[in-house]
Amino acid sequence: MPDPKRPQAPMDGPKDADAAPTNRYILIAVVAVVALVTIYLIKTNLEPPKGTQNQAASGEEQPPADAMSATMQDVAHQIEHIKSILAKDSSNYDAWVALGNLYFDAQKAGEAIPYYEGALKLKPGDANVLTDLATMKRATGKSDEAVALLKQVVAKDSTMVQAWFNLGVIYSFDLKNQKAAITAWKRYLDLNPMSEHAQAVQKAIDSMERMLK
Repeated sequence: MPDPKRPQAPMDGPKDADAAPTNRYILIAVVAVVALVTIYLIKTNLEPPKGTQNQAASGEEQPPADAMSATMQDVAHQIEHIKSILAKDSSNYDAWVALGNLYFDAQKAGEAIPYYEGALKLKPGDANVLTDLATMKRATGKSDEAVALLKQVVAKDSTMVQAWFNLGVIYSFDLKNQKAAITAWKRYLDLNPMSEHAQAVQKAIDSMERMLK
């Protein structure tokens, strides 16, 4: 079954949004700790799309310009198609989520937000959608609202590793609350000690703890 969190080919209707949990919850951060630079480059969903300046800077092969244009056109067609579905049935939860996801992936936070909010009106408390919405809120400069949303997530599901990671980012880099950041990231490590980013997160925690002494 296609992953509903990623753009798919035009379809008769959005696939079941509950079929696969979302994995696009990581916030962009301006990092001061070298260890977290690695996390930022790997995890952010707000970085330039593959094939743009990030890829060029790394020396990786870039796709042809016409291929990138075709991909953008395909996403635009998907958006219009799903909007037509939603116009016929405003209670279609999967359509609300799919549109939010497409705008998320297109780095259009302001356009993603109302679709995630629309989905939450139909299914309040969905942890995946709340976490995606928090990412978009942070991207539009609303860090306090993002924290409030993420707190809802971990209150409902204390094992949501993406939410704990994002809380650490916001507390550390936006709200300058290092103690809260350490708490969030330690919880992240408790839940995901074998993560490929665990060592970098631990180094960031160690650095902040030294600064707080």
